[in-house]
Amino acid sequence: MFASQKSFSQCIQIESILVAACSPATPPSEGYNEMVRFKVGATAINTSNMSVDWPSNNWQGLIKNATTAAKVATLNAAIDAAGGCGNLIEPTGGVLPANATVILVTSYQMNTSSNTFGALAEDTYIIFQNNTNVTGGHFANYNSTPGLRTLEISFGASCIDIVTYERSNLVNQAGTSPTSDDNGKGATVLFTPAGVPTYVNYGCSAPVQPFTVDAGPTIMNACEGTTINLSGSAIGQQSTAWSAVTGTFANNGSLATTYTIPQGTAGQVINLVLTATNSCGATITDTIALTINSSVTPVFNLPTTICTFTTNIPLPTTSVNGITGTWNPSVIINSANGVYVFTPNAGQCATPFTLNVTVTNAITPAFSISNTLCTGATAPILPTTSNNGITGIWSPSVVSNMVNGTYVFTPNPNQCALPFTLNVTVGATITPVFNIQNSICTGATAPILPPTSNNGIVGVWSPSAVDNTVTSIYVFTPNAGQCADPFSITITVTDLVVPTFTLDNTICSGSTAPVLPTTSDNGITGTWNPSVVDNTNDGNYTFTPNTGQCADEFVLNVTVTSFDVKQIQGCKSGEFIISVEPLNNSFDPTNVTYTWKNSANTVVGMNENQLNISQLMNAGTIQFPATFKVTISDNTGCSTNVDIVVQGAFCNIPKGISPNNDGDNDSFDLTGMGVKEIFIYNRYGTEIYNQKNYTDQWSGQSKDGHELPSGTYFYVIYKNNNETNTGWVYITRS
Repeated sequence: MFASQKSFSQCIQIESILVAACSPATPPSEGYNEMVRFKVGATAINTSNMSVDWPSNNWQGLIKNATTAAKVATLNAAIDAAGGCGNLIEPTGGVLPANATVILVTSYQMNTSSNTFGALAEDTYIIFQNNTNVTGGHFANYNSTPGLRTLEISFGASCIDIVTYERSNLVNQAGTSPTSDDNGKGATVLFTPAGVPTYVNYGCSAPVQPFTVDAGPTIMNACEGTTINLSGSAIGQQSTAWSAVTGTFANNGSLATTYTIPQGTAGQVINLVLTATNSCGATITDTIALTINSSVTPVFNLPTTICTFTTNIPLPTTSVNGITGTWNPSVIINSANGVYVFTPNAGQCATPFTLNVTVTNAITPAFSISNTLCTGATAPILPTTSNNGITGIWSPSVVSNMVNGTYVFTPNPNQCALPFTLNVTVGATITPVFNIQNSICTGATAPILPPTSNNGIVGVWSPSAVDNTVTSIYVFTPNAGQCADPFSITITVTDLVVPTFTLDNTICSGSTAPVLPTTSDNGITGTWNPSVVDNTNDGNYTFTPNTGQCADEFVLNVTVTSFDVKQIQGCKSGEFIISVEPLNNSFDPTNVTYTWKNSANTVVGMNENQLNISQLMNAGTIQFPATFKVTISDNTGCSTNVDIVVQGAFCNIPKGISPNNDGDNDSFDLTGMGVKEIFIYNRYGTEIYNQKNYTDQWSGQSKDGHELPSGTYFYVIYKNNNETNTGWVYITRS
């Protein structure tokens, strides 16, 4: 809904717009036939200063001539013919009287038969735009895309009214959105004094109040002696009245009333007529054809007694004689007695129906009859009375001793007893069936011989357990009374095959490890655990054959040759020796070769696990610290390189030091002698210094770091080789 852009002017009020005017199809001329209705205020106005701002097209002024007069005469004749007492009037001298209702037509070339004025009941002024050739519409017809359209009418600056409508809200005669331009013809917008729009459609009608009447549905049905509700509608009427040849209206002058149908009218059709009369005395009518029906009692074929085993019965919504309705409850319940009421649907002239249902507990027949026998044995007789007194008949009535059979006992009527089914199995020499593996490998888990076959035969085996070392025959003997044959099975025991592989079992640490194949040289498939050879540690690798091959496991022991080396430096017999030894017996020192090289990569020793540094020093100058490399190789081609760094090679204990920072004899240097701990004493036997893992840390200082004076000091040295040396050293200070 959209309000006016301006409050209602007391001078004029726009009341209605015929937006989608009807017009001849050829040539199209909607722009000639659109109309606007407005109301003049308390003061007369003159059309000489009238101006219109259309949503589309330009204002072309007004025209009054012989053509307009002829149009008005034609329209008034149609109004008279429709029973109207009002006339269309062209204003004299352009004056529109106070309180006048005015119709503005968008062209004097309007088609007078396109949009009817009906039975106009009051005099109405009509004016025509001087539109000679604009056939396109002045407004916007329906479009699903929203869009506002505004109309302004003014009679000078102080007499203006403006209204706005939304084109997507226009409706067809059904009150819904138009599906096409033709479907939307007649779309009209009504406006309140405040400019609030209402969207209606009275078809091809001028924007004046229509004169219509609607009694309701054209056809109705009802029962004799009943009262029905009526609800008519009318527009433009002064009065209404209901009438019929018989029966009684509660208030025949009211649109909404009731009508009572007299008895004895079943089979008749009574016309209920609603007549509307306008202020001109013209009348129009609408009729309802009311068919009168007689009352019917619904008929049903339903049980009044059921058993508890009976399936719950849905109650039919249509009776045998065609009455539709609803039940309460809607299903017959088999658990308790019940009352079920059928209520006919309205308009069928049918009376309610009540069904009383009694529920009786069900009995299951009981029999003492064997349900198994062997082929040819004497068959049991089927009794016609159960152990608990239920009588009935069997089908079939005699048990066959040759084939299996199903025998159904059907109780005689009126016993509330359930049927009983007897399934008789005739044992026609059954062969026991077993799922037993008939081939196993030597030493494998033997299958268990079950005392019951797959098909339910119970018996004993001989032998009773499978021997997994030798092929044997095993016989199953059924227990008595089962009509079953003996069964025998031969279980074959196959010797195990040992997988063979062509694989290296000795590798060097860090070298490329052999790939473990999943198929042996003799065709056995399986898996390894671990699945990859470790090239750093000795390992055992187990090959497990896949099932079904009668193959044994295979273990590959891989030896990884590695060299864990211990380095040794120290003095022996006054000479400085470096050597290597195996750690944790990682290699056999008698089965390897040694090659020693100095930092210049020159070979300085061969085939011994030690190198005499003192001899090398006698042969040439060695710059300490010095690095020597020994290469250890075995007869499998594995080798390792060990770097040994020698900080110094002194095997004699110095007799004196001169700690003056000249780089010569500044400290008591025992590097390379393997000193575990040293103690130094003054000439009084007082300990003045000690150090564990000593190399060359003492430069003539006391424990607390003070310089000691020149003089003779005494030492006790404990070596890593458990030797102990004692002696003296002299400190010289300049």
